[in-house]
Amino acid sequence: MKNFYEVLRVRTNATEAQIRKSYREMITKFHPDIYRGDKDYAARYTAVLTEAYATLRDPERRKIYDEKHNISSAPNLRQLRREDKEIKRAIKEENRRHKQNYEQQVASQYFRNAETKKQRKNIFVKIFGSKLFYALLIVLLVEAAIFAFLVMKK
Repeated sequence: MKNFYEVLRVRTNATEAQIRKSYREMITKFHPDIYRGDKDYAARYTAVLTEAYATLRDPERRKIYDEKHNISSAPNLRQLRREDKEIKRAIKEENRRHKQNYEQQVASQYFRNAETKKQRKNIFVKIFGSKLFYALLIVLLVEAAIFAFLVMKK
């Protein structure tokens, strides 16, 4: 189970307003309808965000969570600095994962388009490279010549 403070990217001494602001920023960024990468990942992460927010916004549940996980209600400066580093690391990791998912999506779309173009090209090569096409073309030209000859003869 992840630390809910790390999930919401807030300090352990964050106020309810800071928690709400962080939750809203994160939920708008990772909502499955908005997130550009893996939709399953976004849905799972959104569920974890919602659980973390539900726990930390309620003072009683937050107190129980802090006691269960041995989190100090009045952290010292060293702990706050460590938390800030963890938050920055989490942001970097999330940005890296987001960029990687986006790049994979763009690459798969590029290869899908390239494959479609290749299939179209193969169809044209098959059509124009077949003996049947040229035989039909010759038959049509002969029919057109006969028709023109008959029209001119009248």
